[in-house]
Amino acid sequence: MTAFHEEFRFGSAHWALPDEAAHAGLHGQSGPFLGYLGDRPLRLAGDAPIITFGGAGSGKLRDVLAYNLCGVRDGQGVWHAPRRMIINDPRGELAAISIGNQIRLDKAAYCINPFGLHGLPRHRVNPWNILRHDSPTLHADVKLLVADLIPLPVQGDDYFGRRARELAETLVKSHVMGIADSRTRDAISLAVFYDLVNMMAIQSGWDALMQSMASMPDSDIRRVAEEMDSKRKEAPKEYSGIVGSLYEAVQALSIPAIRETLSGSDFSLEVLCQQDCNVYLVIPAEYLGLLAPVQRAIFGTAILYKNRNPAAPGVLLVVDEAAQLGNFEALLRAYSYGRGMGLRTWSFWQDPGQITRNYGHTALSGFVGSSQCRQFFGVRDLDTARLASQMLGQQTLEFDDKLQQHAARTETARILHGLLAGGDPLAAGIGLAHSTYAAQHRAKQSRALMMPDELLGMPEDEQILFISGLGLAPVRANKHPYFTRPEMAGGYLPNPFHPPHDRVPVSGPRGQRWVRVIREPVPARLAHWPQYQFGEWAYPEGYRPP
Repeated sequence: MTAFHEEFRFGSAHWALPDEAAHAGLHGQSGPFLGYLGDRPLRLAGDAPIITFGGAGSGKLRDVLAYNLCGVRDGQGVWHAPRRMIINDPRGELAAISIGNQIRLDKAAYCINPFGLHGLPRHRVNPWNILRHDSPTLHADVKLLVADLIPLPVQGDDYFGRRARELAETLVKSHVMGIADSRTRDAISLAVFYDLVNMMAIQSGWDALMQSMASMPDSDIRRVAEEMDSKRKEAPKEYSGIVGSLYEAVQALSIPAIRETLSGSDFSLEVLCQQDCNVYLVIPAEYLGLLAPVQRAIFGTAILYKNRNPAAPGVLLVVDEAAQLGNFEALLRAYSYGRGMGLRTWSFWQDPGQITRNYGHTALSGFVGSSQCRQFFGVRDLDTARLASQMLGQQTLEFDDKLQQHAARTETARILHGLLAGGDPLAAGIGLAHSTYAAQHRAKQSRALMMPDELLGMPEDEQILFISGLGLAPVRANKHPYFTRPEMAGGYLPNPFHPPHDRVPVSGPRGQRWVRVIREPVPARLAHWPQYQFGEWAYPEGYRPP
């Protein structure tokens, strides 16, 4: 046993010191913003995944995400934020507060906003425009994108789901391959795919599909077409089960606003590999579960585009309310090998149980183990508290054992009394040496760096960061609302869910004050930026973008 292990025999868990965090490079200007250590911002450069566990109402948007979307101003007045991001934005709050500041960051902003929330732009996009007749990866891409649309259960064998995937792949491939070779983009969209699925319910439509698939040179397409036609006639119950699984997967596409948004191409998700921009996916919170297939389709294509362009600057994939996406295989793949393609994934969960419910118990270690940074705050449940406590580890504490020390002092007095009464001096000396040492000896015991109950009671402005690869102990950091920080002044617009809507609080050297929001026609020189689709811009009074 080394001297170190002798001293810390029960464990050496401890918190990182401020100078250790600084030496590890956590106070640089690049990388996603994580919080504060003292009064200094914390950022983590690199491309490794991040995972955040924060209970409901713990301030994920207010204390963390807003800084990354709006940007943070340094001492020289320069704004810093990740350059390319695609964000799952439930309720549209992030887009509403941050879209106005993207021009200061010299970034474009696109909003996939089917229901027109908060007057934000409504850009149309075709997530499946990556599927092209002349692409050597067409067949593999179809399998991945169809898997995003039709998830399978974590446990058990879903025969009908697997066959529904196969049927969907056949419909997509036959349609794309039937398009003229010269038309390599927008060969198919989710809206077109929905029409193909509906055609199967009509005899004339089914006959047209069978005729098209039977003429394909691909033997797999012909095989599936022949098999499904046979099941339709001879095994109607089995056929109904397969088609029912397919209908269930595309029910979100029955909403006209969704089909319209996903049928056009005001922009392509490939833009993430071409220019600095934010892409906001704005879905009302009440529809998150219903529209999960649409969200998976969009994120899945964004991941594919980045994989096809690994040399392009890195993209930050931010998935808030990740549990609402269900079993999203592409997200787990992004955690496993996305960093090698320049894709950094950051997902937000309320508790680890959401991962195990969607992906199974083994997936939890995949998400947590693949993440360079594991962020905990607002812990609300005991399982999360236990996990964080175990990750923090055990420390060795020294303490004065009063009873044993008192007993040793009593023994010293007894030995001295015996010596004065004529006892053996040699035996008394040996006994005195032992009892004197015992009277001063400090006992050691093991204790968790933080107990689960302490994590449950952790102040709302504190968080814990586990950061791998930097030789750094866990960081007990802070987090603050973005509107209370002077370095954020002028960089955000009102939150539509927190009135007032015509002014914002701004913090400065003299405290906090309210300033009104100016809304006016956008200058002609900026009108081409996609965030000004409706010809208007907004900014806090006194903070007009240059």
